[in-house]
Amino acid sequence: MTMWIYGDAQRAGKTHDLATRIAGTLDHLRAYPQGIVRHAEIVRAFVDASELIQGLIDAAFHQRGFDAETPEQERLTGLLFDLAKTVESSWRTGFVDQDVPAALVSAMADFARDQPGEVTTRSAEGYSIYALYPETYLEAARASGLGADTIVIGIRSIGLSLSCLVAAALNAQAPISLRPTGDPFTRRIEADPQLLKAVLARGEAPIAIVDEGPGLSGSSFLAVADWLEGGGVERDRIHFFPSHGGEPGGQASPEHRQRWQVAPRNTGDFDVTFLHEGRLQEWITDLLGPLDCPLQDLSWGKWKGQSDASPVDARLERRKFLAHTSDGSFLSKFAGLGSEGQRKFDVAKTLFAAGFAVEPIATLHGMIVERWIDSEPLTDSYDRAALLDTLVRYLALRATLPAHNEGASLTLLADVATFNAGQAFGEEAAESVRRLTKDAATMQRLVHPVDTDNRLHQWEWRVSANSQLIKMDALDHSSAHDLVGCQDIAWDIAGAIVEHDLTATESSLLISQVVSLRDRTIERDLVDLLVPCYLGFQIGLWSMALDAAADGHKPALHHLLDCYKLRLQSLT
Repeated sequence: MTMWIYGDAQRAGKTHDLATRIAGTLDHLRAYPQGIVRHAEIVRAFVDASELIQGLIDAAFHQRGFDAETPEQERLTGLLFDLAKTVESSWRTGFVDQDVPAALVSAMADFARDQPGEVTTRSAEGYSIYALYPETYLEAARASGLGADTIVIGIRSIGLSLSCLVAAALNAQAPISLRPTGDPFTRRIEADPQLLKAVLARGEAPIAIVDEGPGLSGSSFLAVADWLEGGGVERDRIHFFPSHGGEPGGQASPEHRQRWQVAPRNTGDFDVTFLHEGRLQEWITDLLGPLDCPLQDLSWGKWKGQSDASPVDARLERRKFLAHTSDGSFLSKFAGLGSEGQRKFDVAKTLFAAGFAVEPIATLHGMIVERWIDSEPLTDSYDRAALLDTLVRYLALRATLPAHNEGASLTLLADVATFNAGQAFGEEAAESVRRLTKDAATMQRLVHPVDTDNRLHQWEWRVSANSQLIKMDALDHSSAHDLVGCQDIAWDIAGAIVEHDLTATESSLLISQVVSLRDRTIERDLVDLLVPCYLGFQIGLWSMALDAAADGHKPALHHLLDCYKLRLQSLT
């Protein structure tokens, strides 16, 4: 069943400011102790630069309508390539050689001074959500057996930076990059013919195609391969560098599926690179002191415990690891590389100070380390007045957190909800949502985006030993790999109404008290419009989770979807 949930939240920013931040990170590296802490800062600069440079190259691509290797693109790619070589040197030498060349610091500072205007950027999902670490591509390149003559091609967006890493590890020339276009399942390459001629002119060297994925179709990887083979490149010269060892998803054509199966593939692996070789445990030990036992992997929803039968979408769960020390237990969970991870850490400190979250201890190369507390799932037996009070105070606080991306418009949310309801329950349900959300465009003026939670589900709350409600995973969902993004606080109010089955009286009380604490207007009409939007999105999200779930998780997901359907029917 096809559902509409995915999207890339965009950010518009001043190019000068973004470049200046990167230059500042490089300039202050010596303030950090040598080792993993300084390495993480080097990677932070690299990831931030990759988002900025990809945004600038893509802006030129969209203006032109096709890819071309221009002097400005070569300059931009060269900057990122030099940063990749710094990451590679730090990693390869075991954090001994962590000096950034003075010429690179100067070049980045000059670049920052030369940048007028604005640029639209996106967080690369791999770096911000899926624990895709640059070091795994360095390891994959080193293990590939390819040499310095390899021609490296990156697939934008994230493939641009990943290809720089592969080229750095191979001691190859700086990569070229391409942006596949068209239908997501049948991508194609639009490029200046001179670009292909330049590749062919480099002789019979192997060619490495680098990207995250493959996804549902693998069509981005295969579009580049088709482009090369159409120009006369022999198939056995082409090597793929994907982020996982699996096959393309169900939307792949039979020809592409067969092509993928026989192609040389070089894949790095998080578990091998960071767990099996003990690196993550070593870094956590350096931070917290000796561990009482090996790290416990709580990824894919295992943090809930076997007694918790609440719904879980393992695809979207962050990597998490539990460490036990003489000073207590600590959870290390992936939050994002680059400045995104630091932003989430700052939010975590704010939530902790207000009593809604566990104590964050430190950031550790893309992870947030926080204190682990014993807790139980929130159930219907919890005091209702205390629950409402917590929701009021929590949402009032979230209403003060600034938005960090451009979330979906009300019109898009309404269209998504209508489509998903129709896919799940038929045209009658779609028509009901369409009628309930008909005023979306005119009500857009009421929206004031903030850093919303976007996951107010009952199982996202835990009850501590002193009966305090703790919000879990409160940092990630406004920057998840979906189209919602940052919204008006009314979106979270709608979520609370649905997920906690609030009555009309409780809903009105929630809205009025959030308003009173924050002295801002929240229109009840906006909340009423967002409730069906919220339901339609959740129906899409959890229908896709059901399709991918193991048999043991399916009953809870079926029950959840039935509840959403009944709630939607109650609105009509």
